[in-house]
Amino acid sequence: MDTKKILETFNQAMEFKKNGDFISAEKNYKEILSITTSLPEVYYNLALVYARMFKFYDAIENMKIYLKFEPDDIEGRYFLSTYYFMLRDFDKGIELFESRISKTHTIMSEAKTYGNLYSDIPFWNGEDLKDKVIFVYYEAGLGDTLMYFRYLQELSKLCKKVYFKPQVALLSLFAENRGDVKIIMHLNERISKECDYQCPIMSLPYLLGFHNENMFIHSDKFIHASKKKTEYYKQTYFNNDLLKICIKWQGNTLIGGERAITAKSFEKIFNLANSQIYSVQVNDGQEQLNELASKYNIIDLGSTFNDFSDTAGAIANADIVICNDTSVAHLAGAMGIKTYVILPEYYDWRWHDDLSKCYWYDSIKLYQKHTTWEDVVDKIYNDILINL
Repeated sequence: MDTKKILETFNQAMEFKKNGDFISAEKNYKEILSITTSLPEVYYNLALVYARMFKFYDAIENMKIYLKFEPDDIEGRYFLSTYYFMLRDFDKGIELFESRISKTHTIMSEAKTYGNLYSDIPFWNGEDLKDKVIFVYYEAGLGDTLMYFRYLQELSKLCKKVYFKPQVALLSLFAENRGDVKIIMHLNERISKECDYQCPIMSLPYLLGFHNENMFIHSDKFIHASKKKTEYYKQTYFNNDLLKICIKWQGNTLIGGERAITAKSFEKIFNLANSQIYSVQVNDGQEQLNELASKYNIIDLGSTFNDFSDTAGAIANADIVICNDTSVAHLAGAMGIKTYVILPEYYDWRWHDDLSKCYWYDSIKLYQKHTTWEDVVDKIYNDILINL
């Protein structure tokens, strides 16, 4: 075996992968496999390359070979789960998804925050919940919590009581949509003693036994805005006969920078006749409105928001929401508002390989960037005109 050549070819493949030249990277990894089939790192990285090329069946095949070498590798199991998810094969991917890093980090964080109050509560592993009390808590981002909130009501049908701890920004919104679920700000001694089990929210569909045919329950209007806040925003900002369009272009750039658009990229939308544009952008990115203020009448709603209950009250009055892959997309979809979501070239598993339909939300239409953000906005502009 020519070890030197293998190492050089592998390093070159890694460089190609890093620079986005996936075809060249694939060629190099295959060249190594023609010499030896005993290096698990080659299969692992080839799987990652195939995933970026949207060749998910090939990605699955190579990651499965890698896991034969490294069956307990958490990242490998997680990536394999997302490849199955991209193909909407939850039956094969959902147990593997329990290896996700966000779950591990969340459990560590909860244990550090609450100590024995938390660690003394057994994990739920699918046991019968009749007459039982369960503590469920958020993990990962705001969009994930909004997306998985649909499973809490299903859980509440099986047990005596559900306590759910969301992110602070979602507390008021979920309190307004709690149903039979008890929304709490933090775990305390009384609740800890009452609970029979605990569970991170993104494990619910797996432990509840959901399958391919019923994974996408409640794909429309499972979250509602406060009537009081909806009316406030209607009277204060939306009391007109124009086409009301809410936009957001940026989320948390620390973990999703590739999803961030710019406000200026929406310029064609700003020129729609008989329309009023509203910004629901908050925090970073909000300053971009200053560059547009002299040219366009964009109403800044983001400055009025204290939490997602306010956001929901505002967008409940919108005819259309246009945004990047962010928490507002999940909120608008969960509320059943007509929403155009702009995805980057390489997007998250939850939108799947078939973008002709949004499986999680009936009211969302998906668009993928292939060249520029402006090209995607052009397509949305034309779709709006067609549907007026």
